[in-house]
Amino acid sequence: MSENLPVERSSAKDDLAVAHQWLAQVLTSFAKAEQAIGRLCLGINLPIKNGPLGSVNDLRNRLVRSGDRRCQNLEKRIKRWQSLRPVRHVLAHATVRILFDENRNAVIVTRHLPRDEDDITPDRVWSAEESLEVLRIASNDGRSIHDQVQNLLGDTKVIEQLRKP
Repeated sequence: MSENLPVERSSAKDDLAVAHQWLAQVLTSFAKAEQAIGRLCLGINLPIKNGPLGSVNDLRNRLVRSGDRRCQNLEKRIKRWQSLRPVRHVLAHATVRILFDENRNAVIVTRHLPRDEDDITPDRVWSAEESLEVLRIASNDGRSIHDQVQNLLGDTKVIEQLRKP
């Protein structure tokens, strides 16, 4: 006695496209913040020979020393953004797969090749909630850092103050 079981049509291609779109949005948000940090480093004459992140600690120190509330808010955003660098690294070097849990909920799995023989960075399984939270934080930080840098670059007094070593 065989029963006709309902078959759901789900396109693995569509699910994978959604995962890649998520990955692209997260990495784009990280890049937006990094570009803004680079513009600010150039604006206050900090070296960027190894990229803007080579001077990020000096930049953060100058922002903290500044008495300007906007600088201090920007430093807090950069600090939070920097705390997610390990996540950004894993995502930037990852391949993406979609798996389904026992309840047919899609999860994103990121896998990466090790950087060297001592690299023990694990593969990561991202639930829908975790992936949305990372995207939310990255988007907010990227947009906020970009906007705050734009505002500071327009204020010559603050820029002159930040140029002082």
